[in-house]
Amino acid sequence: MPIRQELAASIRKKYGDLDFWLHCLLFLLLGAALWPLTAWFAQTAHDQSRIFHALIVLSVATVLLVRFGQITLTDTLELNRSARRALFTAYGLLALSYLGRMLEGFDWLSLLIVPAYCWALAAGVRFVFGEGTRRLTRTVAITLCVFLFISIWMAPLDWPLRSIAGVWSEAILSGIGQETGLGLYTPQGEAPMLILVVNQHPFHVAAECNGFGVILTSLLLAILLAVHRRSSLFRLILNITLSLALGLAFNILRIVIIVLLAPSLMDHYDLMHEIVGGITYWACLILVWLVCQGPTQFSNEAKSVPQAEAEH
Repeated sequence: MPIRQELAASIRKKYGDLDFWLHCLLFLLLGAALWPLTAWFAQTAHDQSRIFHALIVLSVATVLLVRFGQITLTDTLELNRSARRALFTAYGLLALSYLGRMLEGFDWLSLLIVPAYCWALAAGVRFVFGEGTRRLTRTVAITLCVFLFISIWMAPLDWPLRSIAGVWSEAILSGIGQETGLGLYTPQGEAPMLILVVNQHPFHVAAECNGFGVILTSLLLAILLAVHRRSSLFRLILNITLSLALGLAFNILRIVIIVLLAPSLMDHYDLMHEIVGGITYWACLILVWLVCQGPTQFSNEAKSVPQAEAEH
C-alpha cells in the first residue's frame, strides 16, 4: 500500500482514540519548546550558504539510504517502543538543558538542547512511520547532532581553516613554479585580510575560501555512513580522517585551479569561480561516498521485498 494511503488509513482508524491525541499533544508541546532552536537553525542556513548546502547534501544522502536500503512501515501513527524511548530521551535532555540555565556553573548543560532536538525528530519519524525506521532515524539523529554542534563553531574555525588553505595553496603553487607570497593585510579601520599573491596577482583568501562547507559536508557523510553501517570505532575514526583529508585537499585544489585560471579568464571570473567550486565540491562528496562505502545499488534485503510481493 502506498505511504499516503497507509497513513490516511491509520488516521481514520485512530481518529477516535484518545491515546492517539495525547501522543500528538506530547509531540506538539515538545516542538513548541524546541522552536527557538528550529528558528536559529533556519536563520543560520539562510544566512550561510555553506550550512544550507550541507543540509541539502545530508537530506539527499538520507534519501539514498532509504532508496537503497530496506525501510518498512509498521504500526504507523503509534507510540511504539523505540518512539517512546526517543521521546522520553528528548524530554529528559530538554529538562536538563533548562536546568543548566538556572544553575550557576552548569551553563554547559544548556547545550543538551541540541541532542534533545535530534532525538525529538527521531521520535516524531518513528511515531509517524513506525518501528521500521529505527535504524535510519538513529543514523540521521546522530549525524544531525554533530551537524548542529559544528555549526555553532563555524565562526571560531574560520581563521584556522583559512590559514591552512592559504599556506598549502601557496606551497603547491610555489612547487609548480609560480611566484608566490602570502601575508596578512589590514586596511585602516577594516578587518584583516589574508592575501595570496601569485605572479603579482593578489587574491583575497576570504571566509568563503576556508573550505568549511566541503569539509563539514564530507565529515557528515562519513559519520552518516559509519553509523548506518554500524562500523567499528576504528572504521569510524578512519572514515572521519579520510573525509577531513579529502575535504581539505579538494578545497586547496579548488583554490589552486581558480588562481591558475584567473589571469586568462578575468572577464568571466565569477562564472569560472562558481564552475570550479561546484565541480570540486561534488567530486569530493562523491569520492567520500565511495571511499566510505556508501550504497550505490539495492541491498539484497531490499531486492527481496518486491520479489516476495510479486510471488503473492
